[in-house]
This record gives sequence, structure tokens and C-alpha cells, in this order.
Amino acid sequence: MQSRKTQSQDLQAGFRVGECLIEPRQNRIVRGDTEARVEPRVMDVLVCLAQRAGEVVSRETLNEQVWGNVVVTDQAVTNCISELRHHLGDDRTHRIIETIPKRGYRLTAPVQRIDAPASGKETPRPGGEQPSGRQRWALPAAGLVLLVAILAGSAWWWKTTAASSLTSVAVLRFENAAGDDKLDYLALALPDEIATLLTKSRDLAVRPLDYLDADDPLRSARARGVDHIVSGRYYLEADNELSLAIEAQQVEYDRVVWRTRITVPSDDLLAMRRLITQGVRQGLLPALGASTTAAPAAIPTNGEAYQLYLRSIALPKQPKPTERAIEMLEHVVALEPDFARAWYSLGLRYYDYGTYGGGGAPARQRSLAAHRKALELDPELISAAREIVTHLSETGDLENAFVEARRLLDRFGSHAETHFASSYVYRYGGLLKESQRECELALKLDPQDPRLRTCGYTYMYDGELSRVTRWLALDEGSYIFQWGTVLYYLRLDDRNAALRITRQAADDETRRLMEPCLEGASGEVLDAFVGDFMRRWSGAGDPEAFYAVAPMLLYCGRPQEALQMLERAVDTNFCSFPAVDRDPVWKRLRDDPEFQRIRTKAMSCHDNFRSMVAAHSQAS
Repeated sequence: MQSRKTQSQDLQAGFRVGECLIEPRQNRIVRGDTEARVEPRVMDVLVCLAQRAGEVVSRETLNEQVWGNVVVTDQAVTNCISELRHHLGDDRTHRIIETIPKRGYRLTAPVQRIDAPASGKETPRPGGEQPSGRQRWALPAAGLVLLVAILAGSAWWWKTTAASSLTSVAVLRFENAAGDDKLDYLALALPDEIATLLTKSRDLAVRPLDYLDADDPLRSARARGVDHIVSGRYYLEADNELSLAIEAQQVEYDRVVWRTRITVPSDDLLAMRRLITQGVRQGLLPALGASTTAAPAAIPTNGEAYQLYLRSIALPKQPKPTERAIEMLEHVVALEPDFARAWYSLGLRYYDYGTYGGGGAPARQRSLAAHRKALELDPELISAAREIVTHLSETGDLENAFVEARRLLDRFGSHAETHFASSYVYRYGGLLKESQRECELALKLDPQDPRLRTCGYTYMYDGELSRVTRWLALDEGSYIFQWGTVLYYLRLDDRNAALRITRQAADDETRRLMEPCLEGASGEVLDAFVGDFMRRWSGAGDPEAFYAVAPMLLYCGRPQEALQMLERAVDTNFCSFPAVDRDPVWKRLRDDPEFQRIRTKAMSCHDNFRSMVAAHSQAS
């Protein structure tokens, strides 16, 4: 009997499920004269079921085999199954994937392995069919769209020609083997230093620190499409020396491609930083197949400032620790005014304090100033440039946000960060198709970038609900994933699915309203929660948040409060048009005079933005 691993390898060459041709390597499902490309994780679910055709496959098995035991919501599995049923032609009269209550799923259709196609040739289509006329003309049509954009005065977008995908790398938390709790902060601070150096290479896509499951990072990396992982451990030697061992592992072949050991006096973290920088530039980057980065704009020289900076990195992103981190970083930049990374970190902390804490608009303005200072000191700090675009968009300064997005593209060319920044500005101004184009370009460059989750909202507002979940799933388990999925199901009027996700969310003002609302509580019961919900979201610094949460109020029988939030979004330059016409959530209010009044304001906001974009494009 073949092992599961051997079966999986055999199936990768292609197989049939009933009348459908499955091509795992191309993530393609062909049924009759139609074909669909699915996300790799959706295909992995199908392969897992096909390996066990006729058997019940539990959700736990799917989680282990597909997600590498990364904690994901039940809805993540359900979404994959629903998409597969759609592409396989599964319905109540022709069941292909059967749900076994409280146990899992079973693939009931016969599975037939096919031979791998000859090298360099595509897998033949069923019946020797040729691509449809629409498929043959797909590329010329895309070229025509580009030509029209150029004729409209947008020649600068030629710079967005997509490059090949980036090499992805995740840096794990380091192990504190020193036996000294006072050194715990280095478990976060040292890998952050390495990740910062790696982000300087335009050949790499660096994942967030806790992107992978720490208990089994290799399996998790395979499940999430990460190419390399970097790990490390540090410990104390004799004579009060601090040693750091680092290694990089290639995920596909489970092979160590680089390792080094650094030893310095435990009180000389500046020496540690210099040696880490040298090791990354001379050893790690070449081992990852990446180009060597430029030297940092300014290297810190004050030991006290640098240690304080490292300690601030390790503080949690919660209100009180964030306030403490701001105090520390303000002291750091006073001691080291040319330390660009400290200014950047200060900008992030001020943003969190202004958006989620009690800092409000003044803190957000300090955040913008700090990011501008960071970019001035280090013009290669692309993340600071992108944060500036985000700030300007969220404060309603859409013209300057657009100008900065163009400047970002001019400076860095086609990059996931540049396209993501542009998509953000376009979404705020209501150019939803342009925003989607930028999202797709970013995804082509970095297919697993978790930040692109917010692109799901661009499609949601445009009424293209079938394209929402693939974006949200880029960051499964996150706050945006959870509530974005709830909003998706509200638009489908699927109360039960929305309730399942809501019950998995953290206890806050949003859950305290939505859970009883979705359970069918009376208006009197909901009255106790609506006020807290309104206060929570009325204080949000991001105008898109006003638009995003309005459907929750509408679904819970509060149309006037929903319209208040919608108008607040428009008044703060989240234009909301043409979303108010295309987003299905507003269907029952479109004849309301108050809605029509707000729609007129939204249209004016959108028209002003569109005219501004056209003027800048013609001038360039």
C-alpha cells in the first residue's frame, strides 16, 4: 500500500474527480468547457480529501495537513469546502463532497490518477478542447486596458509591469537559553533586527514575526508558502559573554543553508548589532539568493539608546505598554537623532496610540511626523513611505496621499508595497476597479502577503462578493479576517455563518452587540450595547472604519445609526461612492431620502477625487 506522502506526490501530477480534471501544480479545476484557478490552500484541501476518497476526513486532519496546525477558524475550512463544491459542480442532487455532521467531510466521487504530462507541455483539456475565444483574447484585452490608461494620461503606470514573485522568509522568535529573564526582550528584539535588515532587499518578502506556528514552524511554513525560516538562540558564556547562534533553513528540502555564531560582551549590544549586520549582508542574503542590501543610513553609536530601543521593540502592542514604548523611543531619538529605525518605530507606536488608545488626532500627527523623519534619514525605508500614504489617506488628505503614492512608485518601482499603497488611496477615493488592479499586481509579486487581506474590502464594496474571501484568508485568524468574514456573511444574509465567526472573536464592544443581534435578541436588549458600539467606533481615527461597521448597525435594526456612520465616512473623505450603489448591503435603504442625500455627498467626494487623479496624470 502506498504511503500518504507517495499518494500525494502521485496526485500532484493530476487526477480526475468524477468528470472534473484536477491539476494541483497549476491550482486548476477543469469541468466541461469551464476552468477555474483556485488558491493553493483550496487545492490542498481537495488533494487531502482525494488521498482519502471514500473516507471521512476530520477537520483536525485538514487543519494538520493543509494549515500545519496553525490555529484557524472553522470557517476557513468551510470556505474551502464551499468553493470546491462550486467548482466541482456539487449540489444537493449530485453530491461530491459529503458533510458528515460532527465528524468531517468525505469525497464520494471516484478519484482516478492521470499520468504526468510531458515536460514543457500543458495538460490536455478534456476531449482535446482548445481554449475559448475569451481565453485566447485575455492577454490582448489586458494590453488594451493598459493602452487606454496611457491615452488617458496615466503613462506613469507603465512602471507597474509585474516582476517575478519574491522569495519569502520568516524570522522566528529566538530562544532565550541564557537562563536569565532579564534577557527575555532579546527574543523579540534580535530577530526584529534581522528582519529589518532583510526588508532592505527587494528580492525578499519578509513575514511578520509571529506568522508561523512556533511549535512546528517547518510544517507551518509549508502550509503558508514560506520559502525560508530563520531561527536563533542566545546564551551566556563564561566571562559574561553573550553568544548568539543563528541559522537559515530552506523549507522545501528541510535543509540548513546558512548558520553563524556571534559572541560579544553581554553589555555591548552595539557590537552584536554590527556583527549581525555583517553576517546578514555577507552570509544570509547570498544564502537566500537575494541581493546585498545597502548599508544602513546611520548606525547607532549610543549604547544606552540602542538597548532602550531594543527593549521598546519587545513591549506588547497594548495601550499601557504602547505608552511606555513611546516614552522610551522619545528618549532614544533624543540621544540618537539620526537613528531612522527608532523614528520609524516611534511612528508605529504613535499610530497605535492614536488609533486604538487615547492619543487621538494629536498622536496620529506625531506618527506622521516621525515617519517623515525616518524616511528623510533613510530614503530606502519603503515601509515608512507606505505608512505616510496610509496616514494621509486616513486623515482625508487624498490628494497628498495620491502624490505620495506616485512618489513611492517613482522611487521603488513595481513592488508589493507600492501597489498596496496605491490600492489604499484608490479605495478611499472610490476608484474601486483601479484599487483592485493594484491589489492584483501586489498579489502577483507576493502571493502570500498578509497585509493584502484588506483588498477583500475593495471587492466587498464593489459588490463582487465571490472574490472577497481569498483576500481575507491571507491573514487567517486576525481581527480583520474575523470581522471581514462576518461582514461578508451579513451581505449574503447568512446569519448562522456570521454568528459562528462572531462567537470566536475577542470580547469587545463589537462582539457584545453582534452576538445577541445575530441570535435574534429584541431591540430593548440591543439598546444596552448600541451606545458602547457607537462610542467605540465614532472615536476611530480611520474613516473607512465608519463605512465598514455601518452594515452591522443596519443588520441589527438601527438604520439611522448606520446612516450616521455612513455620513461620517463621507464627511471625512472615505468617499463611499460608487460603493453606495454597488454594495448589496445598502439595497433596502436606496429609496430613503436621507440615504439619497448622503449619496449625493459621496458622489461629489468621488468626482473631486477622480478629477484630481486625472489632472495629476495629465500633468505628468
